[in-house]
Amino acid sequence: MNIKEYYGFIYITTCKVNGKKYIGQKKFNRGWKNYLGSGTILKQAIKLYGKDNFERVIIDKAKDEEELNLKEIFWIKFFDAVNSKEYYN
Repeated sequence: MNIKEYYGFIYITTCKVNGKKYIGQKKFNRGWKNYLGSGTILKQAIKLYGKDNFERVIIDKAKDEEELNLKEIFWIKFFDAVNSKEYYN
Protein backbone atom coordinates (compact mmCIF):
# COMPACT_ATOMS: atom_id res chain seq x y z
CA MET A 1 0.00 0.00 0.00
CA ASN A 2 1.43 3.36 -1.03
CA ILE A 3 0.14 5.63 1.74
CA LYS A 4 1.36 8.77 -0.05
CA GLU A 5 -1.66 8.43 -2.35
CA TYR A 6 -4.06 8.62 0.59
CA TYR A 7 -5.07 11.04 3.32
CA GLY A 8 -6.30 8.46 5.82
CA PHE A 9 -8.04 5.19 6.44
CA ILE A 10 -11.02 3.50 8.06
CA TYR A 11 -10.23 0.66 10.42
CA ILE A 12 -11.83 -1.95 12.62
CA THR A 13 -10.09 -2.72 15.90
CA THR A 14 -11.09 -6.04 17.47
CA CYS A 15 -10.63 -7.24 21.03
CA LYS A 16 -9.22 -10.77 20.94
CA VAL A 17 -10.68 -11.48 24.40
CA ASN A 18 -14.36 -10.71 23.83
CA GLY A 19 -14.62 -10.17 20.06
CA LYS A 20 -16.01 -6.64 20.40
CA LYS A 21 -15.00 -4.19 17.67
CA TYR A 22 -14.53 -0.48 17.09
CA ILE A 23 -14.79 1.37 13.77
CA GLY A 24 -12.88 4.60 13.34
CA GLN A 25 -10.74 6.76 11.11
CA LYS A 26 -7.11 7.85 11.21
CA LYS A 27 -4.95 10.09 9.07
CA PHE A 28 -1.74 8.69 7.67
CA ASN A 29 0.46 10.69 10.02
CA ARG A 30 2.80 10.05 12.89
CA GLY A 31 1.70 7.07 14.96
CA TRP A 32 -0.75 5.59 12.45
CA LYS A 33 0.90 2.16 12.37
CA ASN A 34 0.20 1.40 16.04
CA TYR A 35 -3.06 3.32 16.38
CA LEU A 36 -5.98 1.30 17.79
CA GLY A 37 -8.60 4.02 18.25
CA SER A 38 -9.67 6.88 20.48
CA GLY A 39 -13.21 6.00 21.56
CA THR A 40 -13.73 6.35 25.32
CA ILE A 41 -15.13 2.84 25.80
CA LEU A 42 -12.45 1.37 23.53
CA LYS A 43 -9.72 3.11 25.54
CA GLN A 44 -11.18 1.63 28.74
CA ALA A 45 -11.17 -1.84 27.17
CA ILE A 46 -7.54 -1.44 26.04
CA LYS A 47 -6.61 -0.43 29.56
CA LEU A 48 -8.47 -3.46 30.96
CA TYR A 49 -7.25 -6.11 28.50
CA GLY A 50 -3.94 -4.61 27.33
CA LYS A 51 -2.88 -3.46 23.84
CA ASP A 52 -1.64 -6.92 22.91
CA ASN A 53 -5.21 -8.21 23.04
CA PHE A 54 -6.37 -5.91 20.22
CA GLU A 55 -5.77 -6.00 16.50
CA ARG A 56 -6.58 -3.43 13.86
CA VAL A 57 -7.47 -4.05 10.22
CA ILE A 58 -7.71 -1.28 7.61
CA ILE A 59 -10.96 -1.70 5.67
CA ASP A 60 -10.96 1.43 3.48
CA LYS A 61 -8.81 4.38 2.45
CA ALA A 62 -9.62 7.99 1.49
CA LYS A 63 -7.85 10.66 -0.53
CA ASP A 64 -9.04 13.66 1.52
CA GLU A 65 -10.70 14.63 4.80
CA GLU A 66 -14.20 14.90 3.38
CA GLU A 67 -14.03 11.44 1.82
CA LEU A 68 -12.60 10.02 5.05
CA ASN A 69 -15.46 11.46 7.12
CA LEU A 70 -18.08 10.16 4.68
CA LYS A 71 -16.53 6.70 4.63
CA GLU A 72 -16.43 6.53 8.41
CA ILE A 73 -20.15 7.37 8.55
CA PHE A 74 -20.86 4.77 5.85
CA TRP A 75 -19.02 1.93 7.61
CA ILE A 76 -20.46 2.72 11.05
CA LYS A 77 -23.96 2.66 9.54
CA PHE A 78 -23.19 -0.43 7.42
CA PHE A 79 -22.27 -2.44 10.51
CA ASP A 80 -24.86 -0.62 12.70
CA ALA A 81 -21.96 -0.15 15.11
CA VAL A 82 -23.65 2.47 17.29
CA ASN A 83 -26.63 0.22 18.07
CA SER A 84 -24.85 -3.13 18.13
CA LYS A 85 -23.59 -4.65 21.37
CA GLU A 86 -20.78 -6.18 19.27
CA TYR A 87 -19.14 -2.74 18.92
CA TYR A 88 -17.55 -0.20 21.26
CA ASN A 89 -18.83 2.71 19.09
